Amino acid sequence: MTMAISAALAGVPAVPATAQAAAGDLASDWVEGHASRVRMLAGRDSQAVSGLPEAIIAGVEIDLQPAWKTYWRFPGEAGGVPPEFDWSRSKNVADAKVVFPAPKRLTDATGDTIGYKDNVVLPVIVTPADASKPVELALDFTFGVCRDICIPAEASLLLDVPQLGAQALPEGIKKALDHAPRKRAQKQPGDPELTGHEIVLTGKAPHVVLDVDFGAKPEKGDVFAEAPGGLFLPMPRRVAGAGTAGGSSRFEIDLSQTLDLDDLKGKTIRLTLVGAEGQSERELVLK
Repeated sequence: MTMAISAALAGVPAVPATAQAAAGDLASDWVEGHASRVRMLAGRDSQAVSGLPEAIIAGVEIDLQPAWKTYWRFPGEAGGVPPEFDWSRSKNVADAKVVFPAPKRLTDATGDTIGYKDNVVLPVIVTPADASKPVELALDFTFGVCRDICIPAEASLLLDVPQLGAQALPEGIKKALDHAPRKRAQKQPGDPELTGHEIVLTGKAPHVVLDVDFGAKPEKGDVFAEAPGGLFLPMPRRVAGAGTAGGSSRFEIDLSQTLDLDDLKGKTIRLTLVGAEGQSERELVLK
C-alpha cells in the first residue's frame, strides 16, 4: 500500500501537529498551508452507512488555526470560497459524493457567512467501479481560509485504499457523519423539525416565514437556505420574540431585495436546520 500527497497552498506557515490519526487509521500525511493544514482519511463502510456495503468512506480533514474559518458548500451572503472537489484522476472510482456536516453561522464585520472553525472532516462516500480491486483516491481540492482576509487554497491529495478488507472508519469520519443533516426518513430524536411555513411572493414585502422546533435549547438553533441553479437566496434571520404556541422558533427570509425573485417562484429550496442536539434537511417549494 502506498500513500503520496502533494499540495500548493497559499502561504507556507506551519501549523502545529495537534491532531494525529489513531493507530491503524488509513490516512495521508498532513499538508501545511496558510493558517491551515489538510489531509485525507478513509475506511470501509462496514455498517453500510451509505446503503452500499461495498462503499469506501473517505474524509477530507481541514485543521485551522484559532480565529480562522473555512466555508460550507454555500458560503453565505458575505461571500467566500466554497470547497470544490475534483476526483477525475482517481482510479477504480465510479462515484464520489461529499457529505457536509452541519455548519455554523459566522458573523464578522463583513456580514454573515456559513462554515466551520477549528477542525472539520468532510466525508466522501466513494463507490468503487470494481469492489474486488484496490481504489486510488486522487483529489484536486480547492477551499478558502479566512480571517480578516480570505485566501484561496488548493491541494492535491492521493491515498490508496486496499481491496476489500477490514479498514475501520476513522473516528473523525464517524463523528462528521453523525453531524450530517438527516432527511425525514432518517430522523433521530433531537433532530429539528419544520413545523410550519408561510410563503408570500407578491406585494412590497415578499418573504418566507419558517417555524422550526429545535427541541432543547431552541435559542441555539439556526436555519440555512439554498436555492437551485446558483440563484441568490438571502440567509434566514431569527425573528426576535416570535414563535408559536407549540414552542417553535421563527425565522424569516426577506425577499424584498432579491433580484432573482421571479426566477425563484416555483423552485424547490433546501433548508438545513441545525439544533443543539441534532440537525435536519428539508425541502420547500416556493409557491
